[in-house]
Amino acid sequence: MIGIAPSSRSWLGRVGRAVVGVELVIAVAVIIYAGLHDVDAVFSGSPPGIPARIAASCRAIDSAASCSVVIDELNPGRYRVATSVAAASMTIDLSADRPERWRYLLSRVSQPNQLRLELDPLDDGTHGDAVTLNESAGRTVTDVHSAPARLWLTSQLVSDGPQPTPIVLDELGLFDSRDRLLSDPRPIFSSIPPLRYHTMLLPRAIAAMCLFTVIAAPLVSGRLLKPATPIVLAALCFSLCLIDLTAWFSPYFTRDLRTVFAGGAVHDTPGSNLNGGLWQGFNLLQGKGLTLDDGVVPWERMPGYGLFCSLAGALFGHRTLLDVAMSTVWLQVLFYSASLGVFAWAAGLVFPPAAVWAVGVLIAWLPKEVGLTQVDAVIAPVALLILAALCVRSRIVRDGRAVPVGADLAVHLAFALWFAMRPDVLPGWVIVALVLHWRHWRRLLIPVALFLAIGTAWGTYKAQHHRDFSLTTTSAGASLFCGLYEVPSRFRFAMACTDETYFDWVRQHSPYIAQSAAGNSFATREVLKFWLTYPGHFVVMVYHKMMQALDGDIWPGFPTQLQVFVFGAIRRYSLVMALLASLAVSLAVGHERRRTLLLSWPLWLDAPLFWIMFASLGRFYSAVGISLVVAAVPPLFETPFYASIAARPWRAASALGGVCLFALAAWPVHRWLLNNDAFHYWTPLLDPSASPLNLFK
Repeated sequence: MIGIAPSSRSWLGRVGRAVVGVELVIAVAVIIYAGLHDVDAVFSGSPPGIPARIAASCRAIDSAASCSVVIDELNPGRYRVATSVAAASMTIDLSADRPERWRYLLSRVSQPNQLRLELDPLDDGTHGDAVTLNESAGRTVTDVHSAPARLWLTSQLVSDGPQPTPIVLDELGLFDSRDRLLSDPRPIFSSIPPLRYHTMLLPRAIAAMCLFTVIAAPLVSGRLLKPATPIVLAALCFSLCLIDLTAWFSPYFTRDLRTVFAGGAVHDTPGSNLNGGLWQGFNLLQGKGLTLDDGVVPWERMPGYGLFCSLAGALFGHRTLLDVAMSTVWLQVLFYSASLGVFAWAAGLVFPPAAVWAVGVLIAWLPKEVGLTQVDAVIAPVALLILAALCVRSRIVRDGRAVPVGADLAVHLAFALWFAMRPDVLPGWVIVALVLHWRHWRRLLIPVALFLAIGTAWGTYKAQHHRDFSLTTTSAGASLFCGLYEVPSRFRFAMACTDETYFDWVRQHSPYIAQSAAGNSFATREVLKFWLTYPGHFVVMVYHKMMQALDGDIWPGFPTQLQVFVFGAIRRYSLVMALLASLAVSLAVGHERRRTLLLSWPLWLDAPLFWIMFASLGRFYSAVGISLVVAAVPPLFETPFYASIAARPWRAASALGGVCLFALAAWPVHRWLLNNDAFHYWTPLLDPSASPLNLFK
């Protein structure tokens, strides 16, 4: 029998690892390039247009109505033009110092479904070209054959449709070239339409490459992988963020970010979910303080995100609110990527290099909220900073060294950053602090001092505007109130609770202002009484929202084909259960039990808050999904984990069996609870007629 000498096998192994390493480098380079290629398309939307002076007027369908036109400059030479009311026509006057450069007119209509756009040179009064714009057609580029000093564009309704609407041109601009107006320049695959390329082919190919790198990483020498991992993962995360953003906000088949924000958040009432922080940041940069419209300080938000938006504006531009929005998205992408790099460095102190790579790629690959200008978009990177600080501290403890004050300060500064953004971190912060410092209680002064510094500063600032001092927000009552109705039921506000609903309810049943501390306390007391009045509903509510979280809500954000490549084949619930099984087995067999519990703290101490409070379709859960990945994936790459399983097989089997039993039984129990009205509306303790929340449909 012919064998292979050990030296030959060793040589072949080295060659094989070298080949895999080269392939991994190529895959990572392709992933990073694919995202960087889309920066201009996402954030600029078009190349610079011809600078022009623009004015517009309109004629309302209702002759008695006054019609005005709102013009937003998206970027140089590109505009969004919309009438204030349903209009029969709109006339736009464009003029420029160098009209001879006018060659192409870019336009896109979003309302009505069809519109006729006529080009009318002013010098002789004759009509020029005309084009019919369809909302479904997206961008349209029209040749401008003449070069008048001024250009009239008259938009006429082709048909009123079922209901008259304002005329909205999402994009309008004049350009001297067609380049990058209808398709992005690609060195290869240029014949593939942008829609198919960016929403299907590219994301799926990149997802496959990400999976390949996770499989290949254990075959690459840790000495080569470890030093480069933090920087490479940060770059890879930046690229994957842009690939996701392109799938949702590409100008070539949908609307770019500037157009989306100009048509929504920029003109929404100040204080809405997507513009509250923007207005605070914009007003702060204008010297008006951390306020909303008319000097109002938000009652339901902490100051951190407004400060984040002001920092973004200061770094990347704040001439208009739209500029602040783009700057904020930019900073969110950079913050997410940099936080992952910091975490990768810290995780390398406690995890094997292949585990760090796998966890980092998974976090970068998961759905993200970086395209939304709301505080939830930055909670994931803040959580990564907390987990990074806990990894550093765990390494110090594992080495048997005394934990320096600086390490504990880093942990609590990261927690304080979350608190400055959102107050839901407080219960977890308190419990983690007690676990870390129960032997050195004096160090509890660090989190106490940080909490009081942030809370007192914000409370004092709010008191100057509202005469109502509170260390956090005054929205717990509203969150508890709306949380009651995030489950199918016969109660009046089931699945349809809003801020206005809450305001009206407080106004009807108390003398308090809903946004005040007194109104908040009133609502909180009544919700707690309602839990006692309907204990069955409380159980159904908690269980229903828990199951929604386990069914995939712990990974919020907008999934694209980058994630659907996996999520479409494997149900999210199955992925969550698999990760919980790894977590349960680790805890059962005693493998790095303390580390596992600390790194998964949002799962135990943050997620349950939203089972009793407002969960808003899971948009608050981003830290929970990340912590589950961080705690559950690394043991799979650690040899001692399997040694612990071999040493305690019955414990491992019991933990695995318990998770499997729960996974199989959880949904039947859920269906039983939702369909059992006798239990759901059971009132054994208090008289339901005494509750102002006892409102049925």
